[in-house]
Amino acid sequence: MIIERRQQASVDESSLDSSSEQCVKILWTGGWDSTFRVLYVTLVEGKRIEPHYVIHTDRPSSLRELQAISEIKDLLRISDKKAFERISSLHITTANEIPEDEEITSSWKRLKQRAHLGSQYDWLARYAKSKHLTDLELSVHIDDKAYSFLKGNVEQTPLGSYRLKEHVTGDENIFTRFAFPILEYSKTEMRDIARQCGFLEILEKSWFCHEPRHGVPCGMCKPCIYTIEEGMSYRFPRESLFRFHARRYGKAIRDAIRTPFRSARKSLSKVKALRPT
Repeated sequence: MIIERRQQASVDESSLDSSSEQCVKILWTGGWDSTFRVLYVTLVEGKRIEPHYVIHTDRPSSLRELQAISEIKDLLRISDKKAFERISSLHITTANEIPEDEEITSSWKRLKQRAHLGSQYDWLARYAKSKHLTDLELSVHIDDKAYSFLKGNVEQTPLGSYRLKEHVTGDENIFTRFAFPILEYSKTEMRDIARQCGFLEILEKSWFCHEPRHGVPCGMCKPCIYTIEEGMSYRFPRESLFRFHARRYGKAIRDAIRTPFRSARKSLSKVKALRPT
């Protein structure tokens, strides 16, 4: 069982007294992964949380993400008032308030040359440093692009989370202020745990799309693509899935058409190069 190999699923009443004073700092985006963590910590582990949110005023999804957080808290208040009360006020910071840090940004740029690494890891590292945070939880999971940078560079803590190893130096140090509690989870595993623990209905209120259309996921932005590819297509309406498949197959067709022309151009270039001058 997933829960048995990671953490006990049901709430242990005796453990709530000892854990209730602990406060977990979590980046809560309103998305599936961070919402899973928020619900698990408050409902199952019985701990208090301090949620952080960074708002991007130029991104259409920001207000929808905040709306999702509000809806989730409202549902939690109804279903379990004690768990709701374990969530402190949301710490909101606009992205343009985060101070620049050339050292962090340079490290992120070098890392992304090795493999894809989203720009959020640049501004999140700068955010954590500016707020003097040393244990902000990021809900990176096993299918995230950042996983390849963390695997082999982290170690499990006594509480079951993952932190950067002390001996790790260099550019990977941009991850040093974070904890990764669900690093070895997949989205479908989170769904199974949420169902077993009784909070799947609330988790389904999370949001992920960066470019919503008429209030529904677009099916074409990166978060939508990743969500579908990770086995969560049931969360999309038919029109969103149509856009996803149309874009994917359209790209495949365009690539198939372009390939012969590229080959022909290369061959023509070789012929021209062989002509006597």
